[in-house]
Formats: sequence, C-alpha cells, structure tokens
Amino acid sequence: MRRLVTLLAICILPLAACTLDQEDELRAQLDPWVTLGDTFYFSSSSTCTAAIFHAQSARVSSLLEPARSVNTGLQMVAEKRPVVFKVGGKSPNAVVEDIMSKDLPNGLGVLNSGLAGVNCMTDREKSIYYRAIMNPKAQLAFLPKENAVMVVDPGAMAVIFVRGNA
Repeated sequence: MRRLVTLLAICILPLAACTLDQEDELRAQLDPWVTLGDTFYFSSSSTCTAAIFHAQSARVSSLLEPARSVNTGLQMVAEKRPVVFKVGGKSPNAVVEDIMSKDLPNGLGVLNSGLAGVNCMTDREKSIYYRAIMNPKAQLAFLPKENAVMVVDPGAMAVIFVRGNA
C-alpha cells in the first residue's frame, strides 16, 4: 500500500506542476491592466491556458500602452512590447487580419497566441471567445513575452486571456 501511495504521488505531483499558469498568478499579472471580478472559467495545461473573468470595468488601463493604428501596434509587437489595439470600429479578428496582411510573421505570432488557448476551452467558452473577437467594440491586447492574447469585451463585461506554450 505504501508503494502505491508513493507511486501515485510521484505521478500526480508532476501533473499539477505542468500547467502554464496558476489562476492567482494570472490575476496578479492582469491586475495592473484591467479590473477583474469573479472567475467565470479557468483552465491551464502544459500546452495552453484559457481564462474568462468578469470585468468590473471594460476600461483597459493606460499602463498597457495603446496603439491607435495597426502600423503602430505592429511596431510595438516587433519590439516585443505589450500593446492594446484601440483601432476604432475594428473587431479583434479584423485587427489580426490587418496585422497578417501587413506583416505575416508577426501576424502569425499574434494569431497563434490567440488560437492556442482555444484548446483549453469547452464549447461554451469557445462561443464566448468567438463572440468577443468578432465584436467591434472589444479590444485586443497582445502580450508577446507571455505569448498571450487578452480580449476585453464590454458587451459581455468579460476579460478573456488565452495563451499557448511557444
């Protein structure tokens, strides 16, 4: 019996440590940029993280540097600086399409970061994420050091964070 318990501990402990993110650490990371409420969904594995938080405010702090054009945002992405795209009237999906048409390598990086976290979502969360990225009032942030995308959707009052293991 003692061997079985030891074997189970050896097998289970590494699995718990093999996640990209912990919820409390992710909240602390996002806290300077957005005001988070309750957690709606959180899932992290060794290959992806997906989180959906209630937004107490749909405002993104000026501590996350804004880009008012795709070209400015692209320059920031190339410099590996975190950026929130505040390109009026464009959904996060449209912003990514513009980035890809102007700079395919950096565009693919943003796209891959946004897609990788989908593997950690159920169908319900995928639906919420899809609506957010198609909403022209939502804001897209790219966090290059984290290989992550954050979408703030004022319609759903949600902050969605997705990332993959690059």
